[in-house]
Amino acid sequence: MRRLMNRSSRLGSVIQYVAIAAALSAALYYLPDYFIFEKFTADSSAALLNWIGIGAGSWVLDGRAFVNEFEIERMCTGVQVIAVFVGILVPLPQVCWRRKITAIGSVAVLVFLANIGRIALEVILLYKGLLPWSLAHYPTGLILGVFSVAILVIVLDLFIPEIGDYAIRAVESFFPRRSGTTNPN
Repeated sequence: MRRLMNRSSRLGSVIQYVAIAAALSAALYYLPDYFIFEKFTADSSAALLNWIGIGAGSWVLDGRAFVNEFEIERMCTGVQVIAVFVGILVPLPQVCWRRKITAIGSVAVLVFLANIGRIALEVILLYKGLLPWSLAHYPTGLILGVFSVAILVIVLDLFIPEIGDYAIRAVESFFPRRSGTTNPN
């Protein structure tokens, strides 16, 4: 009976954690106006492209930021990844705020740098004629994004192993381990 109550309590805790994480991530992604990040991403992408020898300029029109002819939208800033990581880290129990803030700051910087590199790569692939925009932008960006997030999760788990521990306990709440001892008779 105690085991069932403990499992039920853990399950309730996991559901509460997921609800807080989802609400926080969604609020951070959808509520603020991220134009300043879009502009900063455009400026930084143009600077990187110029630094590596590809002529680029950033500009603004009607509250929209551009690098050359390419619009930098909210999703180009990586803010959705940052919002998800904030949602995962903030409600995580037993992790001090200093470690959470350090992790969030590190994720934000790494995501920003990865996005600047991704945008530059997509522009280079297009300008060099290696891929049409329809392939350089979406599939390439998605593939790079998935790998970047996977690397971030692994690195973050090294610094805050409580994430992996909590995830394992959460999965076990839904799918408890079976006893390893069996009676052969």
